Amino acid sequence: MEFKSGQKYLCLLAPSFVAEFEYPEIVYRLRALGFDKVMEITFGAKMTNLTYYSVIKDSIEKGEKKTWIASPCPTLVNYIKVKYPELIPNLVPVHSPLGCMGLICRKLYPGYKIVFVGPCVTKKIEAKELGTIDEVLTYKELVELFELKKIPQKIEDSKYCVSFDKFYNDYTKIYPISGGLSQTLNYKNLFKKNEILVMEGLNDLMKVFEGFKDGVYKKYKFLDVLNCKGGCINGPGMIADRSVNERRKRVLKYRDFAQRYEKDLGRSGKKMDAEGISFERKF
Repeated sequence: MEFKSGQKYLCLLAPSFVAEFEYPEIVYRLRALGFDKVMEITFGAKMTNLTYYSVIKDSIEKGEKKTWIASPCPTLVNYIKVKYPELIPNLVPVHSPLGCMGLICRKLYPGYKIVFVGPCVTKKIEAKELGTIDEVLTYKELVELFELKKIPQKIEDSKYCVSFDKFYNDYTKIYPISGGLSQTLNYKNLFKKNEILVMEGLNDLMKVFEGFKDGVYKKYKFLDVLNCKGGCINGPGMIADRSVNERRKRVLKYRDFAQRYEKDLGRSGKKMDAEGISFERKF
């Protein structure tokens, strides 16, 4: 990736970043690299959740009997489209947090080149399909850029020492860990806890997908599923030699820190920021 003179750049950072990098140094380093704005996509996750709730509630009120399949993971979405096309109607027809933030930033920051940085290689395919994200970098590719541009681990220049831009949201910071979506969905008026299945890994999920009958899988009403074991914190674009459990602890620690010290800094995303945008999509 090259930063061109005269072009403005906006970085959308996946919430798994803290499992890999130190905060707030990673934000400073991204600014030093050439990004004019640096944002988390946690507000996008909030919009995903709100739209999930609306779509599923409407389905229940219509009396539809189906087991919904979470759709933020592009690897699973593409796998279902190819191997289990009969289950496409079970995919929740809503954008991923990346898709939601892409739509929001296209509206509010026209002219910016939008770059997503995260742990998932398949997000590159999703970005091409959506057309709202200009480029996708994995954490591995980001580190290569840091090394190429000689961006140090610690940034001293005060002009770069500015934390995230707006769209802060704290509770969805756990989105990249196993079960993070359903834990933040506020599902009590939709499902019972034992009607939600949390699972990762294609080998195990193939058995689940094959077990559907007439759009329903056993007693479950919602499948919170991902391709990578442990969640996005174990994606192929991760680089640090840490266990999934260590990464999970770092995500939870950062969430707790943010709730205590960053909630009132005036950077929170507001529903009005997303006014007029539809976050539903078709598969």
